[in-house]
Formats: sequence, C-alpha cells, structure tokens
Amino acid sequence: MSIDLIKSSFRQFLENHPKMKKDKPGPKDMYINLLDSEGALNVNIKALQIPGFTTSYECRNPFIWANVIKPIYEFVYHSDKGKNPMPSIGTYWNHYAAINKYIEFLKSSVDVMSTSYDWSANNSQLQFLDNSELEDLQTNPFYLTAMRTKPFLLLAGISGTGKSRIVKQMAFESCPNMDALRKDPTSPGNYQLIEVKPNWHDSTEVLGYESEIGGSHYVATPFVKFLVKAMQYEDKAPFFVCMDEMNLAPVEQYFAEFLSVLESRKLINGKITSEPLVKADIFKKYESSLKAELFSLPKESITNYSDTTSDTAELYGSFNDVYERLKAEGLRIPSNLIVVGTVNMDETTHQFSRKVIDRAMTIEMNIEDAETPFKDFFEGGDTLHYFDNPQSRELFLPKVVQAADALAQLSEEDAEYLKANVPQLLFGLNTALNGTPFKIAYRVQNELVLYFYSLREEKPDTDAETLLASAMDSILMMKVLPRIEGDEDLLEKPLKALADFTAAYPQASKKIAEMQQRLPQAHFTSFWP
Repeated sequence: MSIDLIKSSFRQFLENHPKMKKDKPGPKDMYINLLDSEGALNVNIKALQIPGFTTSYECRNPFIWANVIKPIYEFVYHSDKGKNPMPSIGTYWNHYAAINKYIEFLKSSVDVMSTSYDWSANNSQLQFLDNSELEDLQTNPFYLTAMRTKPFLLLAGISGTGKSRIVKQMAFESCPNMDALRKDPTSPGNYQLIEVKPNWHDSTEVLGYESEIGGSHYVATPFVKFLVKAMQYEDKAPFFVCMDEMNLAPVEQYFAEFLSVLESRKLINGKITSEPLVKADIFKKYESSLKAELFSLPKESITNYSDTTSDTAELYGSFNDVYERLKAEGLRIPSNLIVVGTVNMDETTHQFSRKVIDRAMTIEMNIEDAETPFKDFFEGGDTLHYFDNPQSRELFLPKVVQAADALAQLSEEDAEYLKANVPQLLFGLNTALNGTPFKIAYRVQNELVLYFYSLREEKPDTDAETLLASAMDSILMMKVLPRIEGDEDLLEKPLKALADFTAAYPQASKKIAEMQQRLPQAHFTSFWP
C-alpha cells in the first residue's frame, strides 16, 4: 500500500466528512500535510510490515489499535515534545485534530483495508490497550479545556516548572498581528505580569483607590489598566493576566472583589458580562486624569478639565468609546480576559481557602518523575515569539457561563444524559465525603456541565458516557480534591470511601492513593505533596 493511496483515500474521506464539507480546502490540506510531514502516515506503512501479518487489515481489531493507532499518536506527540519541552498549543491542537480525523478514516476504510490476516497464528503477539491508555491517547492539553470552562486558573507546583512561562506562551500564540500589540519582542501586548507582594491585604493593590495626595485623583493599578486595554481588543484576542506567586499574600483578602464578581458573569445577548469591579462613578468623577492615564495619552494634550468640551471624541478618538462604556457601566471583567495565578505550595506561602479553590480551576504542574524531562530540556526550542498565524480567541475563551446555557446548546441526547446522570454522580461524591467539611454544591455541578460542554467541542464524536467520565475525573482533580486536607481522625474513612468512588477515574484515583500513603506517615495529608 503506497503513501499516495493513503493520502488520496484520506483526502476523499475528508471531502465527504459531514463536519468538514463546508470547510475551505485549507484544513483538509493542513491535516494531510501535517500527518505526512510528521511521519504519521509512514508509521502506518511500517505497522503493516510487522513479520507474520499481511499488509491488509481492519482497524476495529485490537491489533490495529495497539500497533497502528497508538504508534501514530505517540509519534506525533513525541515528535513535537522532543523538539520542545513545552510544546506549542497550536501544534498540539492541530496534531490532535488531524489524528482524530485520521483515526476515523482508518476505522471506516474497510474498502481500502480489508480483514485478511490469520488470528490463530498471531494471537500471542496481540497487544491490547486498556481504558486508561485509550484516554491518554485522546487527551488534549487540559488547561485549555479548563480555561474555556472558567477563565480563572491556578497553576500549582514546585518552583521552576514553567508555570509563568506557559501563560506568556499562550499570549504569544494568540497575539494578533497588530503593531500596537507586538511592540515588545519579549512580551506580547495581550499579556500582563502582576507580581504579588507579601504585604497585600486588601483590594486596593489590585483595583486601585481614591487619593487626595497631590490633588484629588484615582490611583489606577497595572491590573486596572490592563483590563481597560483588554476592552479595546475584546473581539480580537484573549488577554492574559499572570498573577505571579499568587499565594505570597492571602488571596481571599486582596482578590476578594474579583472572586465575587467572577461569579456574577452572565451570557447577555451572546456576550459574557459581569457586575462592575470599579463603579462607573469613579470614571465620571476623575474623567480628565483617568483618560490620560488609562490610555497613555500625553497630559500636555489635555487642555480642558471641565469634562464638558465638545471635542472630546475627536481628541481621544476610539478611546473615547471605551471610556464612555466605563462611565456608563463601570469596569467589568472583559469577556476576553483570562486570569492565571501561579502558586508554589511551601512553607513561605499561604494556603488557599476553600472559597478560592471553589472559584478557580486548579491544575497541578509537576515534572515527570523520570530522566526524560531533563533530557528534553536540551532539545527545546524558543516558543516565546510571535506567530504568523496566531491562534483563534475561541480556543481559549468560554462561550457559556451557566449550565442552563450549555444544556441549551448541547444536543438533546447529551443534555438528557447529563440531567439523568450528574445528580446521582455528585450525590455519590458527597456520600463519600460524609463527616467532612469538604462536600460540594451547585458551583461544582455547574462547572462539571461546562467542562463537559467544552470537551464536546473538542470531541464531537465521543459518546456521552466517556465524555462525562473524563470531565468528572478532571473536575475531581481541579475543584474537589484540592479542598481536602486534615489529620487521620478526619480523613481516614473518607479517603477509603473516595478511593472506591474514584476507581473509575484514573487521575483522581492516583491522587487519592498518594494522599492515603502520606496520611499514616505524617498523621496529616492534603492534595499538595
């Protein structure tokens, strides 16, 4: 079987694919060229040359899953990872989109690939994949899914694992080709690093404050200025705030207003909006000075401070439209804003309260316990640069904020499946947490449905049962288990119950086993090592 035959057959499959019929030729060509250039199609040919097997096969057989599909995934994943220890998000996305379509093609191409090998002669050579391996093969970078579920992430792990770098990398990859956002080669215009200080104890460090020193004015912080900047590009690109070392100070104190307003977001007329972080009265009261500060206008150009001149729109141009919104609505969370906090869990930092964890999507980031990551380090390339074809904002941003909105957009089959199974699932989780203060409520339920919705966008052909199991595993790791900590008296029995409950969820089951192992040794355990 030649590469040309595979490519022509795959192209025909894409042309007839119901989800790609309306697409321009670009995505189809990209899928074929990507698989060809990365060698995935050659892996297919090589797999056919295993001694003892004929060169024709039918892909629903376990042999093909073990010896064709899995090598293709691993080849593409490691070919990128080997070049770059922090692989390009866009590259990952395109790889997996191409791979998933290619797998569909292999599974359905019985005309090209028939069943003619001898099972009895080669049964001893078959390699089967268990459910966890299959799940690993089809997992996209889950922080993107988490981000589209809720645009507030906590990246937690030991120091030096690249938490802050990942945020900047996402900003580089999504930064549009606009001079105003690409002035600095070291930091894209849709990225803002906020270094949290240990002495932060109220929201003035984040949202600013009124001051009479040097005349009445409002002190606008870098956080406020960046949110206003994000408003100017709301339909153009995602904007990333990296709250570096977020737990050097008590998050529930200095970030209290943001945490509360985050929960007020609603989908109104197709756009996600929130209650104001800074009231509209502030922007009316200090209009003349705030305009210059927020939009970096030269103060000498402002000659009238009555705020009633007729040439305001001409003077400030398009900035005036944004400021008029601020005066009318106040500063709200822009729909294109993503806040990512990086945290180290050690003796120098504050522990997160359940209020914070309940409102965030927590992702534990630790390097693999092996030699491989350190070897990959020397082969890494520079990913912190601008891209000719930046990633779409839709890759990073949520489309819905309430489960009701998600259910309305899902298929009737998916919606009914969730309504029938999620309540029972969460009741079982709370039963395992009996006798603890860690039971979950409606917010977790809401975000489980949103996570399912986000997964469905990535995997339109996966059955609802598999998708819900994947979503539940991730929600356990991101929202439930990080809340759990305590001594033997509190946790010995609940951890046993959780071990039973999480048996079907690979990530959560592994974490519970770690927590159980630490409990008798230290007489205390938590999600964090």
